[in-house]
Amino acid sequence: MKIRNIFLSICFFLFQLVLFAQDGITVTGIISDANGEPLPGASIVLKGTTTGTQTDFDGNYTLNSVDEDATLVVSYIGFTSQEIAVNGQASINVSLSEDAQALDEVVVIGYGEMKSKDLTSSITTIKAEELAATPTGSPMQALQGKVAGLQVVSNGSPGQGPTIRVRGIGSYDTGASGPLYVVDGMFFDDIDFLNTSDITSISVLKDASAAAIYGVRAANGVVLIETKSGAYNKKAEITYDGYSGFQVAQNVLKLANSEQFVT
Repeated sequence: MKIRNIFLSICFFLFQLVLFAQDGITVTGIISDANGEPLPGASIVLKGTTTGTQTDFDGNYTLNSVDEDATLVVSYIGFTSQEIAVNGQASINVSLSEDAQALDEVVVIGYGEMKSKDLTSSITTIKAEELAATPTGSPMQALQGKVAGLQVVSNGSPGQGPTIRVRGIGSYDTGASGPLYVVDGMFFDDIDFLNTSDITSISVLKDASAAAIYGVRAANGVVLIETKSGAYNKKAEITYDGYSGFQVAQNVLKLANSEQFVT
């Protein structure tokens, strides 16, 4: 009987050890940036699971039932994520560094640096490949049929640029009552001087919220144009684009000769 009691006591003790091992440890710490400022709302997740938590206003976090050999994945918007091995530590402080690539994705509407997927306003972006697919004498003529609501009316005069209507006829007169052109940050009333092959992308701002920073000059819409430019340690490139064609008169009237004209 005595031996049986000892055996039961040993089993109960081992059972408690198993339960304690299953519960794991509690990990606490502070998540901060490179300057030591706390990051509220940072995410701490056990790698390979959906178990995790977030930091409070002071950057503190508490994560329960963590295996001693687990790995913490710490992430925050605009910062590089880090993976930290627990290794039985009960207190883990993490300092995150800024992610330069993520910072490049910040949308600054007023200066034309934007991504269409991040915006709720009416903006259409056309890339250089789409412009090159339509051989035209003017960059804006290449937008015909590619931007919803954009009217491109050509008057047929040689060398004359087309009339552009983004939101119909506006109240602010810019000479041709056309949109405001912003070429690499510079304002222009027309872009007849610009070669289509030199353009990287064209963004058309159609509603008031997208063009608000440009004031009254944006009353007829804004066309943002980014041109091609060189880069550091980049080899020089020479490209040639050319088109050829011919014209044939149709339904030409047969004119009278001299005898028929006298008669």
